[in-house]
Amino acid sequence: MTRHWRTRDDADGIRWLILDKADSDTNLLSQAVLWELADLVDEAAANPPMGVVLKSAKDSGYIAGADISEFRALTDSGQAEELVNRGQALLNHLENLPCPTIAAIHGFALGGGMELALACDYRVAVESHERNLGLPEVRLGIHPGLGGTVRSVRLLGAPAALELMLTGKSVSAVQARRMGLLDRVVPDGQLDRAARELVATMPMKQRPPVHLRMLGLPFLRPLLGRRLRAQVRRRAQPEHYPAPFAIVEMWVRHGARGESALEAESRTIDRLLGT
Repeated sequence: MTRHWRTRDDADGIRWLILDKADSDTNLLSQAVLWELADLVDEAAANPPMGVVLKSAKDSGYIAGADISEFRALTDSGQAEELVNRGQALLNHLENLPCPTIAAIHGFALGGGMELALACDYRVAVESHERNLGLPEVRLGIHPGLGGTVRSVRLLGAPAALELMLTGKSVSAVQARRMGLLDRVVPDGQLDRAARELVATMPMKQRPPVHLRMLGLPFLRPLLGRRLRAQVRRRAQPEHYPAPFAIVEMWVRHGARGESALEAESRTIDRLLGT
């Protein structure tokens, strides 16, 4: 029995993990929420269901993001990096489950909530023109820290993913479907049905077109990086607003593949929280 997650297995063998953060009107990815989810993912790995669907019990939306207050409360150097490493390991485990995983989104999915969705095989959301999906961490002086700097680029390609992260702007479900952030957009009331269909059919996962994937080649990243730094510098200076420059630097150095990219993400989060 968990405090923040409700679970059930339906007649089709699909496991529903439903987040209902205790004593809160809004779902946040607090440490307690994450570590309970880690146990649930361990269970799914040991005895795989037909599929796993992650959704919210809150009327307010999916997940508003990480609990930033917990990060702000950290006092020792390295604590944030350790915490982020644990979160990354959890989402890596979720990503590697031997069954299809679906993020079933209604309302907002921001920051860590969107990163959780990115770790799933598929993302389906209720149709909306309200701009409530995104990675707004840069507006808090940090950047995504649960693998979002890597998975967003893999899914969307560097230009679109970096634009989301560097501006912190949110997009609507309709826009997100058009850009490839979502696999499906459905009318209100059809979310569970769409999730079941994705488990049953397991369509080919979305990938950016070849010309966008080529921008991740080591000899091309510095060229785009120079242009991105110049664009960011028109809005801010690195000594006062280091987060967007850190995002560009991480991508130029590490791309969106391998452990080095995730390690850079956690190290840089720790450094930014100390500034």
